[in-house]
Amino acid sequence: LFATMVGQFVFTFKSNFNNGVGLQMVENVPFCLELARIVIQEQGYGLPALSTLFFLFGLSSVVVGTVFYLLGKFEYGRVVYFFPSHVLVGCIGGIGAFIIATSVEVSTNTVFHFTLEGVEECFIRHMHLWLPVLAFEVVLRILLKGFGDKYPLLAPIYYCLITPVFYMCLGVTGIDMNTAAKAGYFFPPISTSGSVFNKDLLDIFTIINIGTISWKAVVKAIPTMVSLTAFSLIHVPINIPAFAISTNVEPDMNAELIAHGYSNAVSGIFGGLQNYMAYSNSVIYSKSNGKGKASSLGIVSVSAVIFVYGPTMASYVPRCMAGTLLLHVGIDLFIEGVVESYHDYDRLEYSGIWLITVVMITFGMDAALVAGIIAALSTYAVQSITYQYPIRGAMTATRLRSSAWNRSFEAQEILMDKMKGRQRIYVIQMQGHIFFGNVTTMTDEIKRKLKEKCNADDKPIVVILDFSRVLGIDSSAAQTIAKLK
Repeated sequence: LFATMVGQFVFTFKSNFNNGVGLQMVENVPFCLELARIVIQEQGYGLPALSTLFFLFGLSSVVVGTVFYLLGKFEYGRVVYFFPSHVLVGCIGGIGAFIIATSVEVSTNTVFHFTLEGVEECFIRHMHLWLPVLAFEVVLRILLKGFGDKYPLLAPIYYCLITPVFYMCLGVTGIDMNTAAKAGYFFPPISTSGSVFNKDLLDIFTIINIGTISWKAVVKAIPTMVSLTAFSLIHVPINIPAFAISTNVEPDMNAELIAHGYSNAVSGIFGGLQNYMAYSNSVIYSKSNGKGKASSLGIVSVSAVIFVYGPTMASYVPRCMAGTLLLHVGIDLFIEGVVESYHDYDRLEYSGIWLITVVMITFGMDAALVAGIIAALSTYAVQSITYQYPIRGAMTATRLRSSAWNRSFEAQEILMDKMKGRQRIYVIQMQGHIFFGNVTTMTDEIKRKLKEKCNADDKPIVVILDFSRVLGIDSSAAQTIAKLK
């Protein structure tokens, strides 16, 4: 909530969008869990462990913010497109599977392992805790299938209704809240000394003690923080252009990167998590006619109220509500990363997606980072075997006359016209394999050639990209070419 609040406040004044919605990066939750496991292995439980953990949370956010800021400041926003898309999609699929496992842990208050004992512990002994989650998720999927396109607020409203529906079920079955809490259906209550305000809330800003930080844990956490930073970088290049298309706004990627740099750095300085401008929330907010600084600051105020009183209220929220939310997000990410990508990639790239996903859910984030590097290098090696400079040449259509058509006199007259004929048609020929390693060079060269033509007062009316000599295009290159304007 603190990261969400900070992100929304910064985006209100630093973003070019007047209707964006900031949100804590929920996709990074598995990385945060991995950081927590590293700290527990080194320090166990207690205040020293919390000091180290919040230091790692803050440090990772500051690192993410610094990278965002530097990319925007030096106008290197396009560097994020050098990440092979199939590696990023594999990470999305792995994160989805990770979040699904997390939903099981949250719902059953257990630690899930991909072993027979882990399955028995979570799904057999605690069946009464995850069955409600599964039931709520199935109903939500059915509703979204039938009415999701017509009612964009269906999912948020559904999540809000889970808690009252659960209480109604308790009332119908005659089970009181204390009995349900003992059975594990609720989160443990927080001691507040009879006050709605939790006096320990502000400890998150003071709990970091340099003297109790385990630097050994910090060093062990470096690979996880590198993975977290790399994964955080994929959201802005995806969310910002998509939201710009939805709202018909011309985005400035470098300015948005700088805004994300400020929001994450400020959050990290106070021990907060990473944040970003969420696409889906922003679209819903925009379609609800939300816009302007006053409305955006209203979101900040509501977030602040929930931040203050939310921890006390959490003990009255059933576990199945949080479990359903995590399960739904996890399934969506897994479908997006593994299922829907089946027809978008060749066999080599799709094998890399499965490799990253399986390694991530089996061995963790650090191993998945290594698997991603292996997948990227393997793709690079195979596709660069027949590497050639991607642009073979560029010329006007006067040098490429076609003899395949018997054109009318009127058509010939138009083509011979120096103001609107062949002279104003610019043909750029590509060759070899075009992939993530050379597509940026290709697009930059195309833009440079067109700029030269425009500066010479010879602006083309039509630009033709000739792919007849291209042997293959990978998904990253195809997506980059599709964005070329």
